[in-house]
Amino acid sequence: MELEPDQERGSSLHQALTPWFDNPASWLVLLCAGLAGLAPFLGSVVLSFTAWPQALALQIVVALAASVVIWRAGSLRELTADRRRGWRWLAFALVANLCAMLAVGAARAFDSAMWRAGADLLQLVFLAFAAGATLAFLRSTRQTALGLQFRLDALIAGLCFGAFLWLAVLTDIPLETSLSVTSLVQPFFIAALDCAIFVLAAILLLRPSDWQGWTGLAAFALSMIALTGSRLLDAAAPTDGGLSLVTAFMFAPVCAGFAIAAHFDFVRTERSLAPADAAERGSPLAHFMPYSGPVLAVLALLALNIGNLVEPGGLLAGIVAISVPLLFARQAFTTSLAATARANLARHTAEARFSALIKYSADVIAIVGADGAMSYLTASAERVFGQPAEALIGRPITDLVAVEDRARLREFIARDLAQAGAAATVEARIPRGPDKQRIIEIHGTNLENEPTVGGRVLNLRDTTDRKGLEEQLRRIAFHDPLTLLANRALFRDRVEHALAVGKRSGRGVAVLFIDLDNFKKINDSLGHGQGDRVLRTSAQRLVKCTRNGDTVARLGGDEFAVLLENLAGREVVVEVAERIVEALQEPFAFLGSNLRVAASIGVAFATANDGVEELLRNADVAMYAAKSQGKGRYVIFESAMQHAAHQRLEIEAELSRALTENQFQIHYQPIVELRSGYMLGVEALVRWRHPKRGLVAPAEFIGVAEDSGQLIALGRWVLCQACKEVRAWQDKLPQGRHVRVAVNVSAGQLAQSDLIADVTWALQQSQLDPGCLVIEMTESVLMHNTDDTLAKLTRIKKLGVRIAIDDFGTGYSSLSYLHRFPIDILKIDRSFVQRLGGLEDGAALARAIITLGDTLGLEVVAEGIELEHQKRELIELGCVAGQGYYYSKPALLHELEYSEHMLRRRKMSDTLPLGTRFTATGRFLVGELRLPDQKPAATGTFGPDLIIKI
Repeated sequence: MELEPDQERGSSLHQALTPWFDNPASWLVLLCAGLAGLAPFLGSVVLSFTAWPQALALQIVVALAASVVIWRAGSLRELTADRRRGWRWLAFALVANLCAMLAVGAARAFDSAMWRAGADLLQLVFLAFAAGATLAFLRSTRQTALGLQFRLDALIAGLCFGAFLWLAVLTDIPLETSLSVTSLVQPFFIAALDCAIFVLAAILLLRPSDWQGWTGLAAFALSMIALTGSRLLDAAAPTDGGLSLVTAFMFAPVCAGFAIAAHFDFVRTERSLAPADAAERGSPLAHFMPYSGPVLAVLALLALNIGNLVEPGGLLAGIVAISVPLLFARQAFTTSLAATARANLARHTAEARFSALIKYSADVIAIVGADGAMSYLTASAERVFGQPAEALIGRPITDLVAVEDRARLREFIARDLAQAGAAATVEARIPRGPDKQRIIEIHGTNLENEPTVGGRVLNLRDTTDRKGLEEQLRRIAFHDPLTLLANRALFRDRVEHALAVGKRSGRGVAVLFIDLDNFKKINDSLGHGQGDRVLRTSAQRLVKCTRNGDTVARLGGDEFAVLLENLAGREVVVEVAERIVEALQEPFAFLGSNLRVAASIGVAFATANDGVEELLRNADVAMYAAKSQGKGRYVIFESAMQHAAHQRLEIEAELSRALTENQFQIHYQPIVELRSGYMLGVEALVRWRHPKRGLVAPAEFIGVAEDSGQLIALGRWVLCQACKEVRAWQDKLPQGRHVRVAVNVSAGQLAQSDLIADVTWALQQSQLDPGCLVIEMTESVLMHNTDDTLAKLTRIKKLGVRIAIDDFGTGYSSLSYLHRFPIDILKIDRSFVQRLGGLEDGAALARAIITLGDTLGLEVVAEGIELEHQKRELIELGCVAGQGYYYSKPALLHELEYSEHMLRRRKMSDTLPLGTRFTATGRFLVGELRLPDQKPAATGTFGPDLIIKI
């Protein structure tokens, strides 16, 4: 509801008066003001019928009430320290003056010189505190120090005021020549101090400072001037009582003035009534400060010579009186001219600055009419339009933009900028050649009501480079920089959009997840440069295998994805998947070695309830299923695969807990000497004894552990635990103290962990002979960072540990690394052993590996021996050791203690002489033992005849 004018004035008055009545000190202020107003009248009535003490009672009440208010103002924490100090000293001054008045009354009543001396001393105390209060208020008017200009102005005002008071007051007071103590407080010195306080209060009133709460300070200064002025009037006509009736009757109004000044600080601090710009406001009388003193001096000079103006002194006084105002007028005129000159200079400087900014600005500023005709153009128009600004004046700006944008620009000028003050923005293209154009952002404002403009102002900014950069950033943000395919973010957005469209149209959506098989081997063996070429070529093949509307993306690394939408059936998806499998199986000519990079593809079809996450997850699960089924194929997602994926996640979550709860145990498969059948060593194979699922085979959790990064910790535990168990077994069976234990090491352990430290720790903890430990690793492990791998294996070899190559022949076999690396044992992969006796080239492949081992001085161990004929054929080929289900399944060590192969080792150990040496696999070297007509075996072991006897 809006208030009427009278109601608004009443409301403002109420708001102004509320702070006075909310504060208890306000009642004391009102009491002081009321009593002070009645003091002169009541005092005159009382003095007509009574004596001096009765008239003084009213002054005492007012002074005490004012002192209470002033003392409380000195306790306000919101005020500055100088302001609080000023109020407290003022309270002391008022009390001292009141006591002086009481002493004067007593002196008059008792006609005592002692009371007069006491009154004089109290007046000195009053003057000291009053001067300190005035100086404190002067310091509190601003936070910075007093400037030189103010000091000079104050010096001028002080000299002139002091001269005036000297002539008007002090010259009429006799100065005693004695130097007694009582003479120091005579009326002359007291009046001189009053004059000093009077001048300070006048300077405070004229203070050109940044005052906050100037009203309260002005009330203080005026009250102090009134108090000291009344005392000076009394000093000019002194009485025998020390303080005359003028001072006594003025004391109550002055105290009320001080109380009102203090209350302004209450209001300002408690209700925050100071305006926001209070710190910038100065005293309204500040401009008169430099002139007040000289004017007063001129008036005093005229007053002294008013009767003798015809005399030289009077004539000179008149000339000074006329010259001083003329001098002030000249100074004002000069100041005005200087201010005008400064304003003109500032205007010309601003105009020159504006002209330079407009001239060299990259933006174009144009003024056009309602029809688009240009009446003004800045010089920068030539850089944008390719023509001088003068040649474009009068032409419609719409003629300069592309034909497709002209209608939109006309509508922008005529409709969007039709109203005065309207502002809008539009984009347009400006042709700059047959195949080039600039993109311009136009910001328009209607300033037709501005007399100096009178039109629509257009600010044209060339944003071509910015738009190009934005497009490049957008392309980088949503495309893979290597293959230029869509990246993961853009692919997810496309899938989300395709699912939404498919739900409306009823058409199918499918996603293919593609992972290149064995891509890491290419990176590690041929370098990342060739790997990047493989990725780019693979991306091109994927694009060729898909339809025009399909989205092909690279998700990261060697993972790709394809989105197929608007499907009528599954046949198209299957065809695309088959084409991709065939295309990626083709060799890459630039690799030289004709390496083939197959692909595992997971296919997922969207159902009615599938979202983006579900569809992508299903395709990912199907892709892992394709890898597990042999790679180089595609697999369509089925719900059963999700269960397998969940089981994989469960295994991953349970692996860490299984390691801390010692759920793993090690089984050992014997490695035997093929001719004699005695045990040479064991291979440590980890098993997971799950509390709910029983014994879990390694195939179910080793891959999960490797993918989740937990295989390193598991491998470290297997290494240390196997060493401990075999060492304990050796101590239990003296005949088995040289039995070897082979422990597999993964590529992750070799690359990501400190394998040397792990092997050293395992040997120290178990006290196993380093020669009894065999570290097994596949050929692919040796191909990763060969220099670093060579250094690590060399350090392991120096510990006395044996090194074996597992699954030899299945990787990128190379004679160079077999020669460089400190290898002791080659283990023939089970796939070659299974070919023996069945395929024509089975024996040839095994023979080649065995011959290679003999040539390089390496012992050869065959893996996966399951049949009798495999063992016989391996012996004929020259293989010295083997392992497999033909001899024993993996079992616990105590289960192998009384096996046939361990019994053979015991019998062999009983017949061995002292100093018998052992090979890397643990075979006995007893070449010095001979049977009649027996030739030493080529390998330095027992011959067949001796083995048969045992």
